[in-house]
Amino acid sequence: MNYEEAVRYILDIPFFSQTVERQKSGNENLKFIMEELDSPHKKVKSIHIAGTNGKGSTANFIKCILEERGYKVGIFTSPHLVDIRERIVTDEMISEEDFLSCFLLVKKAEEKIVEKGKNHISFFEFLFAMAAVYFENKKVDYVIYETGLGGRLDATNLLSPVITVITSIGLDHTKYLGNTIKDIAGEKAGIIKADTPVVYNTGSDEADQVISKVAKSYNAEAINVAKTDYIINDLRYKSIDFSLSNSYYNYEHILINTSALYQLDNAATAIVTCNRLFKLIGISNISEEECNRAFAHFLWAGRMDFIYPNVCIDGAHNEAAIKRITESINTGFTDKKKYLLFAVAEDKDYKPMIRLLCDELKPVEIYITKINSKRAISAEYIAELFKLHLDYECKIKSNDDIKCIFDEACREVIGHEDRILLCTGSLYLAGEIKQIIMEAQR
Repeated sequence: MNYEEAVRYILDIPFFSQTVERQKSGNENLKFIMEELDSPHKKVKSIHIAGTNGKGSTANFIKCILEERGYKVGIFTSPHLVDIRERIVTDEMISEEDFLSCFLLVKKAEEKIVEKGKNHISFFEFLFAMAAVYFENKKVDYVIYETGLGGRLDATNLLSPVITVITSIGLDHTKYLGNTIKDIAGEKAGIIKADTPVVYNTGSDEADQVISKVAKSYNAEAINVAKTDYIINDLRYKSIDFSLSNSYYNYEHILINTSALYQLDNAATAIVTCNRLFKLIGISNISEEECNRAFAHFLWAGRMDFIYPNVCIDGAHNEAAIKRITESINTGFTDKKKYLLFAVAEDKDYKPMIRLLCDELKPVEIYITKINSKRAISAEYIAELFKLHLDYECKIKSNDDIKCIFDEACREVIGHEDRILLCTGSLYLAGEIKQIIMEAQR
């Protein structure tokens, strides 16, 4: 079997295991496989992150800080935008050769447990097992694992982390996690472990109460980032200068190379997490100078990602994330006319997303397309919903061909300094636009 065949095999694995209602995935079969592999996930120190939004960005900010301190760091995130290997990264993403090697080891272990009457594991579980094998072989100092969905029942919850992190919590994946913030917070809080610090920055008082209560029941120190003050000093096209302070440390000028306001929360969460980790291992807090050197390397594709000077893609795919990207565009580009390219998956709660974009972004032109996925929904149907929510005259165009309508939207804004195009609604859309750009550059 070669690399391409291995990727096809993985992509054909069902995303979810067959389990009881609201269970995204059971871990019993995965446990047997990890034992067959000699438990690689327990042989490297891990940092475990859950949350509705901000997991990947926070993980990358943490990675930057740890690397600045000289640690070798692995990171496991999802989903990928273009290449499945984006999910498993050290100083670069896993090579095709290593990907195949890890795949074959996990596949062999799975075949053994299936012979014993156990079930096949899910898509995400398979990749988690591969990542654990890879990071052990690479002898990294820390691995930052992002949950796939939820926390309590997630594949990654087999970890025994040195610290856990919970980021922004909102309504998403309600079919599996529950219909209220309280229910979803309870699922995310499932990653909290006994006597293990948890750093959280949920953006919700209700979610904070759930996490605090769960942490107390596990004798886990709970560090609420919301009690840390951070103030914007300067906001520019592709950078934010901010201060951050609490009773333990003070930073006057931290610079991040993005104008996405939501990244302030993620950067602050990363700083608080790393300082708590450094306290655990008996070393000093990260200095302001070190922090700025670390964050100079921060890059998270598909999150307020300017692929052209006035064309931005952002994978926001729920109401909370749409609110944050709309806020960032409106704050950073007050003098520009807003153009919108939108696509969404059918299993998302897209009506509130559409309402927010109409009411807050107020685009002058809207382009609707369809993602290339089994979860796709027609552009024409979504275009009709936009028409229902608009209370002003606005040109709306729909086309299921992403490249065609993306090119059309770009022609309207590129070369016009008074215009900006936001492409949002789905990480699938962000990935497909990335693919279009890559192919055009070949």
